[in-house]
Amino acid sequence: MPEVIRKALVACTLSMALAPGAAHAGEAGTAGFLSLRLGAGARAAGMGDAFVALADDATATYWNPAGLAAVERTQFTLMHDEWLQSVRMETASIAHATSLGNFGIHFSGMYLDEIERFEIASSSPTGSFNVYEIAVTGAYGRRIADWDVGVGVKGLHTGLDDLSASGWAVDVGARYRTRIPGLTFAGAGQNLGPEMKFVEESFLLPATGRVGASYERAVPKLRGDIAGEFDLVWPTDGDVRQHVGLEYMYQRFASLRVGYKGNYDSQGLTFGLGVRKSGYHFDYAFSDISNDLGHGHKFAFSVDL
Repeated sequence: MPEVIRKALVACTLSMALAPGAAHAGEAGTAGFLSLRLGAGARAAGMGDAFVALADDATATYWNPAGLAAVERTQFTLMHDEWLQSVRMETASIAHATSLGNFGIHFSGMYLDEIERFEIASSSPTGSFNVYEIAVTGAYGRRIADWDVGVGVKGLHTGLDDLSASGWAVDVGARYRTRIPGLTFAGAGQNLGPEMKFVEESFLLPATGRVGASYERAVPKLRGDIAGEFDLVWPTDGDVRQHVGLEYMYQRFASLRVGYKGNYDSQGLTFGLGVRKSGYHFDYAFSDISNDLGHGHKFAFSVDL
């Protein structure tokens, strides 16, 4: 098999493995650079990735740049993602509040275990190669009356062995804080950009639209706070999906989370927990994936500076 064709087939297989669910008629999604769909932060993951309205920390640079407007100090988040059996991703997010509005930077790097190279029909590999995807986003969010608005610009680069491709995309978002205390509506458009070219073929970015509503309130009888959100998600290469999440936080110290992703082939329930103390946060999330490739585990550490 010619080397270029073999590499293209490997890239196609990896895209199918990373796709969050089926597209129309149960077929795999057609977009590339699918690590852009793997999320940021373990809090959101524990709530089923229902986060477009709740995002109000450094990870808002990924979920909804308008959420940066809610940041009141400098925040920093690191996350490690064990996705399926051989896919790993590292992210770093930072947000900084200023009198001119709030700024955020988000980095994500997805990589796989080394893949053996077979160039001829043989039981012995001739070597190995790597696959990776890197995205760097700069974003800005600002509060205007009852609205938060934001925009982000990201640079993209992916590599497969000695081949690579680069591109760019834009995120936009808005949040509306209603007159009902704790009720927020939000929407975001993610990964809006031109096609990227890999080998001889062009592919679409995983552009996604999100709209959602969240509700937060204190519950003195439970000695804590609850937050819930429901999102509708429109990927350009698939049917609409539903995300729902619920969080209970005990005395601003310990959190329990549960979520569900609807209309996915292999994803569904999520669970999470978190603890915070003196400006330090640790969060963990588990995603149930119904196939033989393993489950998802996210670990995040955050600091309020």
